[in-house]
Amino acid sequence: MKAYTRIMKTGITLTDLTKTYHGTKTPALDRLSLTVAPGEIYGYLGANGAGKSTTIRLLLNFIQPTKGTATVNDLDSVEDTVKLKKQVGYLAGDIALYPKATGKQTLDYLLHLQGVDDTSYRDTLVKRFGATLDKPIADLSKGNRQKIGIIQACMHQPSVLILDEPTSGLDPLMQEAFYKTMREAKARGAAVLMSSHNLAEA
Repeated sequence: MKAYTRIMKTGITLTDLTKTYHGTKTPALDRLSLTVAPGEIYGYLGANGAGKSTTIRLLLNFIQPTKGTATVNDLDSVEDTVKLKKQVGYLAGDIALYPKATGKQTLDYLLHLQGVDDTSYRDTLVKRFGATLDKPIADLSKGNRQKIGIIQACMHQPSVLILDEPTSGLDPLMQEAFYKTMREAKARGAAVLMSSHNLAEA
């Protein structure tokens, strides 16, 4: 039995999503519409600066749209932002974790925030990625920090995953571990939006 409550899932829906920053005329994102269905992995491709991270920030209400809407499982990104975030596992492209906390302290705290008591899947991911949990985050390499980031996004088995350049800093073996984790998410019906500039990976 899962440690979280399922809702009737619809995945991710963006409708005419537009963002124009103050003082500029050219939109950073212009009328984007897309859907990511439950059980679908959507590779969101584009060069650096193409608007991938802007899309994700709008979806998670880190910034608000100029026009259009974004929903996760029928929850509006602006009006239902707290409920929406309960449905999501998120990995930032420039992940920033508390530097003095160890990997274990970080994962324990974030799992607690999600209200999940079952650590079995977290432990599976830690073993799969060979994550270093006994050192402060500040002492870890980029690749090892990325492993912690992937684990925290996936460990509560959310119904939606939003991942910004998730394989950055991973060696080929760890990339395969990541792909296995995504296949598991797909199999349980999660909607996965994964940004990348790597066509071969997508």
